[in-house]
Amino acid sequence: MIGAQEDTYKPLPVVLKPVLDELLSSWLGRHATYYGVTGRFFANWLMLGTSKLSTLDHQLDLRQVARLSEKLRCDPVALVGMTFADKLERSSDLICRGKVPQICHPCASQYAQENASEAVSKHWRKAWRVTCPVCGSPLSDTIEHRDNRESLRYTSPFGRLWSEALAGEEIIERFLGGDDSFEYSPITLMRLLLVQTWRPLSSSYSYESAIGWVIGTVFPDFDVLARPIKRRITHHAISTLPIHFRPALLAGISRVMTNPDIFQELRNETIFRGRRNFDRFCLGAKIADPGSKKSHQL
Repeated sequence: MIGAQEDTYKPLPVVLKPVLDELLSSWLGRHATYYGVTGRFFANWLMLGTSKLSTLDHQLDLRQVARLSEKLRCDPVALVGMTFADKLERSSDLICRGKVPQICHPCASQYAQENASEAVSKHWRKAWRVTCPVCGSPLSDTIEHRDNRESLRYTSPFGRLWSEALAGEEIIERFLGGDDSFEYSPITLMRLLLVQTWRPLSSSYSYESAIGWVIGTVFPDFDVLARPIKRRITHHAISTLPIHFRPALLAGISRVMTNPDIFQELRNETIFRGRRNFDRFCLGAKIADPGSKKSHQL
């Protein structure tokens, strides 16, 4: 690979088989390891116009597709399918960057049996998944519980909401799959539920307020658990929400979509700047004004 320049125009002598649902950068990274070079060197050697393999997961142009198809002797359509490039219009805010936040242990074990223990699956970066779409197993947290093989269903403080979380996951999956039967965007609803507000706290001696979130109206313990890490809980970046809060967010989506009257309660309990953000998201998602007298048509 470091030898003759003309080799850069020939297909690779050995092409590794991708594992099921493998991410493109993972597959390319495994090739770099196989050939004994760094990912940066491999990307430059492939003449892809970028030195970061992870960039290809989100931005892949026709020239890069042609180049990779030639070098790796693979189907261009299958190649694009290993990325998020064709789904970014609806899911760009839902793809986790940086460290992979979740893992499916049964799939990881299968990858190891296929001599691909370093492989990373696409769904390990999807911020709307709590289960594996390949084998159906609950996912596990790789950040808060990195040494624990128990699934999110048991490590999340919102595990009691699992059945509703599965319903919410299915709603997002349908929407991202192109289902246009929804009258508003479930992804916008996710942002709405993460809008910050204030909760009045009264006692015998004082009257104070504390930060809260719209979803805290539905699940009050969300506010209690989120306050210590309040800077990480924001409607600006759904993908940065710690995974152990995800079952609550998905359950909130399911509950609101099956009972639109909840919107009135949510709005009433959202105050100050949070109310303005709430109304802005409602408008952007084409939801009828919760403060109006009109009934909701969802």
